[in-house]
This record gives sequence, structure tokens and C-alpha cells, in this order.
Amino acid sequence: MATMYGWVGKILRVDLSTGRITTEDTAKYVPKFLGGKGIATAIAWNELKPGVTAYDADNLLMFMTGPMTGTMAPASGRGIICAVSPRTYPIEWFTYSGIGGHWAPELKYAGFDGIVVKGIASKPVYLLITDGKAEIRDAKHFWRRDSFVTQKALKAEHGNKTQVLAIGPAGENRVRYATIQHRLSNAAGQPGFGGVMGSKNLKAIAIRGSGGVNIADPAEFIRACREVMDLVKSGPTWAVIGQLPGPETVNCSQACPVHCCTMMRKGDPAGLDVGSGTRNMMKHCVDPMYSWGWERTEYPTKYIKDIYQGDIFTRPTKGFGDEIGSELQTLGEGLGLSGWNYVNNYCWISACVDNGITELAGMKLEPDNPWFWKELLRKIAYREGLGDYLADDLIRASERLGVPELLKKHARWQEPMWGFGSHRLGRAAESQPSPIWIYTMCHWVTDSRDPLQSHHQSSWVEYWFPPHHGGGSPDTDFQKLKATYARVFGTGEVIEPGFGALKEKTQAAAYLGNRANLKDSLMLCDWLYPRLLRGYLSKEELQAASDYYGDLDAETKMFVPLTGMRVTTADLVKTGERVRNLDRALHVRNYGRNREMDSCAAWLFEYPEKSDGTKLTRPLFERILDLFYAARGWDKKTGVPTRAKLQELGLKDVADVLKV
Repeated sequence: MATMYGWVGKILRVDLSTGRITTEDTAKYVPKFLGGKGIATAIAWNELKPGVTAYDADNLLMFMTGPMTGTMAPASGRGIICAVSPRTYPIEWFTYSGIGGHWAPELKYAGFDGIVVKGIASKPVYLLITDGKAEIRDAKHFWRRDSFVTQKALKAEHGNKTQVLAIGPAGENRVRYATIQHRLSNAAGQPGFGGVMGSKNLKAIAIRGSGGVNIADPAEFIRACREVMDLVKSGPTWAVIGQLPGPETVNCSQACPVHCCTMMRKGDPAGLDVGSGTRNMMKHCVDPMYSWGWERTEYPTKYIKDIYQGDIFTRPTKGFGDEIGSELQTLGEGLGLSGWNYVNNYCWISACVDNGITELAGMKLEPDNPWFWKELLRKIAYREGLGDYLADDLIRASERLGVPELLKKHARWQEPMWGFGSHRLGRAAESQPSPIWIYTMCHWVTDSRDPLQSHHQSSWVEYWFPPHHGGGSPDTDFQKLKATYARVFGTGEVIEPGFGALKEKTQAAAYLGNRANLKDSLMLCDWLYPRLLRGYLSKEELQAASDYYGDLDAETKMFVPLTGMRVTTADLVKTGERVRNLDRALHVRNYGRNREMDSCAAWLFEYPEKSDGTKLTRPLFERILDLFYAARGWDKKTGVPTRAKLQELGLKDVADVLKV
């Protein structure tokens, strides 16, 4: 095989039912699909049959890296996990979850660009990968252990530099939002892929490699990385909102060089007691202590009066403070539970109490008592009592529990699309003044999950808005922001509040969606790419800037010397568009995805955005969807990619299968 640059050349295939381990050449999928989500989607299109559900043996659980992974490219320590998700509602379908840390670079150093796992082992096992070799080993002695204990034990057995992905009891018991954990707080959380691992009796993957990644032009690659490093010295919101009060910020993933404004925080050097005689020591550059749902004292969960003919729930979460919050977060992560679900569960349980329901499934409801949550987390992970219901998410739980219709509606409010909690839609925790929520709405209604893990470039512009536009920064100049968007999209109207220039706004949303799929195929951090906006380290630097443009060629500047491929930014963005359309085609073929399904949450946008009050009528929602489909090259009546668009993207075979 000819030398590959950027990729290491092999994808590992593991069939747990038969114990067979094989490899295939990465070259089969590149450069057409690049890596990460692109390769995973191509494999799913080729091999994932309609009707396969999350816990079927034929579900493909894929762990993918990208060509940037394992290099010095800034913020490239990312991987992605793809499979049919148990969490998606009302249909279990194929989706994705990004995850940071060091496992993805280590996988490349061990000689593999990805892993594809299918089948079900006859007993608990783990996968050991070492320098081009893989073996299936007995994991009976790890079963029922939490994710932290499992990682520690595997490191003790195979060396401290071994990188481990592991599940906790929640994954073993198929909780629909069970995580795959790595290190302290890196996790593939929301789609419930921990439950997919558990259904396959796969407790962990342990990886150790001593290889490297070939670079086509090392000198130019280093120069390009240094140039981009200066560009990404901070995230796009650092100088705008500053650093929240608290300990020193740290990085959570390999090759992440930037200052971060929230969440990534060192703990007390003395360590925080997390029970059972353990201490959460975070003296050095380690993972994020991401316990916002537990520790904040004012986290708004509802804001709309008159929703569903009454105030379902209006008070904020009580919050438990840093120390208790840290204990609860650490407990949940050890059990393998997604921390995102705490806020939704808190809202819903509190709504039950406010409406006179003080006990469910034999458990007294005490949402403001941390001891209640300690016990409930355990019950969810082991599917006991009330926990067995909540392990299936709120919508399914509310149906099974038979609560009044008002509380079933509240569950649907908490999980408005595809079974995921509202995120960056301007109608729950975070504000998203127009037109930002229009961008995020376009992604939400047409994607397979909460898409905001890949679309922060669409949502974080809020922080650049002046206060009178519903944002939060008196230090930015809105005219400079408009000039930046005009430079990229041809008109500054795409960032102007309200419903003007909707054609241009939906075109911008489609373009940003293509960039997101490119990023998830190269495997770069969503907080830093694409660099539509420059990062600034101080408000003074921000105020002195003539405009806020970053560099949308940053990825290309690194990719070309890395791989030796002579491509343009337009070529790479076209690859992102190809990946997005193949994913859509997969959902059309396997799940009957269509316009009616995309419109199922139109009701949500009939309620006003919390900061500027903008909302949609149903006809206006449908008009925006028309325009977004046109920008995407999808049929306006069906939402299916057109033959012309698929052929333009080199996907004629896909068009033939869809018969469009």
C-alpha cells in the first residue's frame, strides 16, 4: 500500500458474535469522505440495513478519527462515535456524538483510523488494541464497576499511558442516555451509545500505540499550524464575555491550545471529596469539571407564561454549589449517565411536585434535596423503581408512568425534537436572539439529534450582539459584525435581527452546516472551527479590531501540507456538503425521513424567543423550511435530496437507490 499522509491507512473491524477481527484500507473512503463522520456515514450507507435498532447485533458501533487527529493541528484531539441511537425519538436511528480527550490520537498511533464493531459477545469483554494488533479479552471482573474504576484497572494492567473508553452500570443496563466515558469527563453522552456498548457486552476499549502520523510536508505543516495557532489563541467568546469567576481554566483534549471562557476549570488543589474515600484531584492540565447543571444557583428552566394554559414550572433550579455539585456530577459520570439530562429531569420532577404529584413509582419526589438525586442517579443506572422509567427519557417515561396530560406536554417541551433537550433554541435555558435561532432551528429540524455540538459557530454570535439586540456585549460594534458577515455571505443582512433577508439567512445556515460536517470529518474542535470570527484575548484587542473576521481557509492551510493533496477550501466544504447529503439520504432510505417529520416541532417556534420575543407563525415556519430546502438542494415537497444535487456531489449511486 502506498504511503498515506494524515491517515494511518487501516480501519479495524470487530465482530463480537464470532470473535473475528479484520482490517480494511482507509483508502477505500478517502479523500471522498475524509474521515470521522464522513467515513462512518459512508459505511452506514453501505452496510446498515433498514429496520436495525439500537440494541440489535447488526447495529454498527463506529469509533472514528480524522486526518487531523493525532497531529499538532490546533484543537485536533477529537474523535466521533456513530451508531443507531437508543435515545432518538420516536424512531431509533443513526446519529453521532463527538468526544475529546486522548483516545482518538492514541488509536492512530496504534495504527488505525477507526473501529467498526458489530455483533454481541456471549459474555462481558473488552477490546485491547496495541500497535496494529487487537484482541478480545474477558471483562467479567470489570462488569458492574463504574467507568472510573474500570479505566483505572485497565491502566494498571496495560500501562498508565493506555487510553481507555469505558461504560458504567448505566451502559450495562441500557439506559437510553448512557455515556461512553474517557478520562475524568470526556464523554460521548447524549445519544446513549454507552447502552449500545452494553448491549454488545463490550465493557471497554483499551488503546496503546507507539506509532505516529506521516506528514507530507512537515515544514509547511508546522508553519501553517503556527499561523492557525495564533488565530485560535482563544475561543470566539473569550474577550466578549470574559472568563467566569473561578479557578484557572485548563484544556481537556490533546492539541487544544486555547483559553476557554466557561466550564473548563481546575478544581481545588486539595481535591474534592467524591465519596467512598476517593478524591477528585485536578492539580494539572486535565479534564473539565463540567457540573453546571448541579452547581449553578440560578439556572432558568422555564420562562413562558400561559404555555399550555398555565405556568407549568417557573422557578429556577436550586443548585447545590460547587462541592456537592462536583460529587453528584462525578457520581453520574462514574455510573455512565449523561449530565445534560439532569436539568430536564429536574424541571420535570419539579413540575410534578408543583402539580400535586409528590411520589412516583414508590419514590418520594424531593428535587431540591441532593440526597434524592444521589439515590435517583443510582436507580436510573441500575433501572430500579422510578429509575427504570426515567432511564428511558422523559417522553417515554411520562407515557409509561401515566401522568396527567399537562406533564406529558411538559416532557415534550423538555425534549422537543428527536428525544433531545432544547439547546440553543432560545426557548429554554439559553437566549438566542434572532436571527441566530433561525440558523439553529434549520439545523435542529433537519438533523438526527441535538446538532449544536457541531454548530457553535451558528449560536455563539449571540455574545457579539449589543444588548439592545438581545445579546450581551457592550464592547462589540454591530456594524463591524455586519461587515464581517457581508465579507463571507455577501450581505450583512444575514445577521440583522428579524425576518428580513430570509433567503440569504437560510443559505448561510446551509453553508455553516456544510462547514460543521467538514469539521466532524477532519475532526477538529467545534468551539474553534470554522474561524468565521477571530478570537481575542482582551476587550481592548477586540475594540481595536477593524472587523471581526477570522480565517475560513484555516483548515485548508493545514490539510494541504498534511496530506499532500492539492485542494481548495471550496473543495473541502463540498466534501462537508457531500457528507451531509449522504446522511440525509441514509435517513430517507432507512427511516422514511421527510418534510412532515422535519415539521413535527414547528409548534415550538410559535412561542417567543426569551430575549427578543421573536416567534413564527406556521406559514412563516414553512416558508423558512422551503428556503432552507432550496439552499440545500432538497425537494421542497418531500425533503429528499434531488438527483441533481446528489450527482453534483458524486453520489449518483445514492440517487439511483433513492429513485429520485
